[in-house]
Amino acid sequence: MGNVAAVTKGLLTPDDGMEGFKHQLRILTSMNSDLVKIQFQLNSTDWHGFSNETLWAKALGLVTESNAFQLENSPFYCKGVSYLDVIRAVDHDGMFEFAGVIARSGHSTYRILFDREDDTLRAWWKKLQEIGCTYEGGDFRGKKLFSIDVPPTTNIDLVYSILEKGEAAKIWVFEEGHFAKATSVRRNS
Repeated sequence: MGNVAAVTKGLLTPDDGMEGFKHQLRILTSMNSDLVKIQFQLNSTDWHGFSNETLWAKALGLVTESNAFQLENSPFYCKGVSYLDVIRAVDHDGMFEFAGVIARSGHSTYRILFDREDDTLRAWWKKLQEIGCTYEGGDFRGKKLFSIDVPPTTNIDLVYSILEKGEAAKIWVFEEGHFAKATSVRRNS
């Protein structure tokens, strides 16, 4: 996944420190034993510069029969899919490649890019966390990148408002990765 160094799914708090991170990484590593990687093709001329991204997914039934998978993490770069979406993938030279969406989970994905994780950023993040958002975080070319999962039960208008206000306050820049619900606010995409 390029320069993304750590995946956390938003379970850690800033007070957990390195030991909390190592514990979470061990949990994720053990969970991955039943998961496969699905490769998504990207446009390398987009802001990230990558030609592909891989996401963890769980096979639904026999892979040779259905090729249906449920995404088990949020994308950092690809657009059009979100956490828990059911997708189809085909085997291409030993690697599963994304071939389409079968069913939507109702989750949306947004991404924020910021310089550093400090008290100001944590205060803004808390607003999103309190309404049900989680994130996977990593490093991207000297900055921090969060892929934010917005569950279907979360008020998407409120999420979008917080993201816009955070961007206006120069806390982060954000982009929409996948929008799952109708909203009354104008979106970037």
